Amino acid sequence: MIGERIGGRYVVLDSIGGGGMADVYLALDVILDRHVAVKVLQPQFSKDEQFIKRFRREAQAATSLANPNIVNIYDVGEEDNVYYIVMEYVRGRTLKQVIQEDGPLAIPVALDYFKQILVGVGHAHAMQIVHRDIKPQNILISEDGEAKVTDFGIARAMTSTTITHTNSVMGSVHYLSPEQARGGHVTYRSDLYSLGIVLFEMVTGQIPFSGDTAVSIAIKHLQNDVPSAREIVPSIPQSVENIIKKATQKDPMQRYESAEELILASDSALDPDGRVEEPMNQVSDDTTKEIPVLGEFSDTQDMEDTIAIPAQDVNSDLDRQENLQDTNVNHSERIGNDQNEGETQKGKKPKKSRKKWFWILLIAFGVLLGATILAFTVWSSLFFVEETEVPDVVGQTEEEAIDEIDANNLVAEVEEVASDDFEPGQVTRQDPRGGRVVKEGQTVTIFVAASKEEVSLDDYRTLTLTQAERLLTQRGFTVDSQAREDNSEPPNTVIAQNPSPDSRVIPAETTVVLTYSVPESIQLDDLTNQTEDDVRSYLNQVGLRAGAFTREYDEDVESGRVISQSPEPLTTMEQGDSVEIVLSRGPEPIEEEPEPPQQPEGEAEDPVDADPVEDPTDTDEEEPSVLYQIIQTIVVSEEQQAQGESFDIRIVGQDATSQGDDRVLVEETIIETSDFNVELRVSPSYSGSYEVYINGEFNRQSDVYEYEE
Repeated sequence: MIGERIGGRYVVLDSIGGGGMADVYLALDVILDRHVAVKVLQPQFSKDEQFIKRFRREAQAATSLANPNIVNIYDVGEEDNVYYIVMEYVRGRTLKQVIQEDGPLAIPVALDYFKQILVGVGHAHAMQIVHRDIKPQNILISEDGEAKVTDFGIARAMTSTTITHTNSVMGSVHYLSPEQARGGHVTYRSDLYSLGIVLFEMVTGQIPFSGDTAVSIAIKHLQNDVPSAREIVPSIPQSVENIIKKATQKDPMQRYESAEELILASDSALDPDGRVEEPMNQVSDDTTKEIPVLGEFSDTQDMEDTIAIPAQDVNSDLDRQENLQDTNVNHSERIGNDQNEGETQKGKKPKKSRKKWFWILLIAFGVLLGATILAFTVWSSLFFVEETEVPDVVGQTEEEAIDEIDANNLVAEVEEVASDDFEPGQVTRQDPRGGRVVKEGQTVTIFVAASKEEVSLDDYRTLTLTQAERLLTQRGFTVDSQAREDNSEPPNTVIAQNPSPDSRVIPAETTVVLTYSVPESIQLDDLTNQTEDDVRSYLNQVGLRAGAFTREYDEDVESGRVISQSPEPLTTMEQGDSVEIVLSRGPEPIEEEPEPPQQPEGEAEDPVDADPVEDPTDTDEEEPSVLYQIIQTIVVSEEQQAQGESFDIRIVGQDATSQGDDRVLVEETIIETSDFNVELRVSPSYSGSYEVYINGEFNRQSDVYEYEE
């Protein structure tokens, strides 16, 4: 697929991943000039209607989602039996790669990723979509530390049942909820179970259950409690351990009710009190369960991939319910028929009311009268918002203030601030102030004196500036930042902090200053008289790009060395800027003198069939000529080199050597920027020139070189 254009606008550049049914490519949207990720259904499934339906269902499910923590879907289409989805390209790594390469994540970082994932999954749940395949491979971490959930390939909008159309449930066995393994009812809480397993892996660096086959792992999800994360990494807070245990309860009703509830638990997990809370015991159902689906697992199944597990057969139950309903209906009809037959036999006839129209008019009048009364009383009250007075709660505790605001049908919003005049937990001020009359339901912001309890400041170095600022703000710190030129770390990485890590500080009274890296400025060296290789080596070392290399004749500078450069030496530049170089061709060529004819040392026999020797006085002298040497550079960009593109180069020239006819001067295939030495011999009768062809297409025409005495 690489090099092909899909949908008339997406040029495939590289392969960046793939799964059981689709491959993912990096592509360039030539219309909007942006990189995108294109998921293409593998060819063997292009004629399988079931796979195509599932593939389209992914696009339909994901296009209804709009959240910064969910990968956006841009386009979906079909072309020559190639089914594809175009989505946002996230520069970074999967969460699985982050865990494998960085090991167990720091608790603040893990919870930051976890809450971002929950925001995305919670949005999907609000749109009635269950992901059903939550795993680190389906979570992307951008270079800025943003977590984005992707691959809604088996997500399905919730209806009255959560059994799929193919009577199977899907998921990846390491992260599979018990009800998915059992082939039972799948709800939002199934995603929360998988998220609990993901959090376990983030903080411990390993998965809770492993085995030789998918069957053995699925049985452990059904029967075994998730191991203690604190036994693997003792530094994990008890609050985080409790989150994992509650999220991974075997009984879905014992788990968190929603992603929002899990976010609140994560927010309080790093509180000093939460770190030492009592351990939570998992509630296990020790009764024997029938597990008819496990025998359908394949021992050769790749356990990292999403797998389909045949569900329990619900058709027989549905048939029994339908038969029961049919029986009830038939029984009701039979009773009704018996009653009608009895009434007919007795000769009874329905009575007709003589005052039928009177009662109809009376009821209509009553309805009209009631509507009129409703319009002037109840209806008007529905659109009229009562007013109330804002209570003065300054000096009260946070709980007292919230209760009093609620009692006045207002909404309280709390912000913590530092204060020397009030005790922690007291209201220092409010907005609007007390005594004002406002509409019921309006928000009253109360500013509460923050706790003065000292906490230990975490180490935020090596995090991105965005990550560190988010984590510090969540803990109540004020954050300031400053840039420092440093090429030892990627741009926007925190390289220093003040106060230093492990300092004891009061969040509400502390401003944390983060120093982050920006690319160093580069003072350009004087490159005069250096060789081309030396120049390229220097530019690569300092992070500058080599621009055009041109060549000119110069009497003073040796051929192949630098005559001049742009920008000038000592210019301040940024990484990635380009430098253009002019190289010397050496002295300009001079006219070549023809060699005098050599005199034979002795007499020679006439050659066979030789032309007669003409009188020297009648013989024309050899025409003088000049040789031009031209360096023709063919530039291959760094992006083209990274993509492994190759180019067929053909240079065709005309000069005195060929007496004006075409002759091939260069024929070569290149994969990087290359220089070609083109030689043209010109005379008074024949000028010289050449054309450059790249991949068989005309590229450029050279200047015409004339003979000059």
